[in-house]
Amino acid sequence: MTTDELRTYLLNTLPPVICRKGVEDLTGGLIKATTLAFEDHQGTGPTEGRFKQKRKVFYAREPFVNWFIEKTESIDV
Repeated sequence: MTTDELRTYLLNTLPPVICRKGVEDLTGGLIKATTLAFEDHQGTGPTEGRFKQKRKVFYAREPFVNWFIEKTESIDV
């Protein structure tokens, strides 16, 4: 699977809104909510499309996927 195929797959399968608390389940354990909170705190998390309702932080799908893909390295086999 190429990076473009992974991006397309994620855009087609992830819900339109991604709650920080549920990110671990949606990414198969690749990203934990605490890691994402730390990335946000450091200014290295997905900044575009990030919202807050009371104490819940959530992200729009496309900016989240773009951020995820930028942080992902392809391994040539």
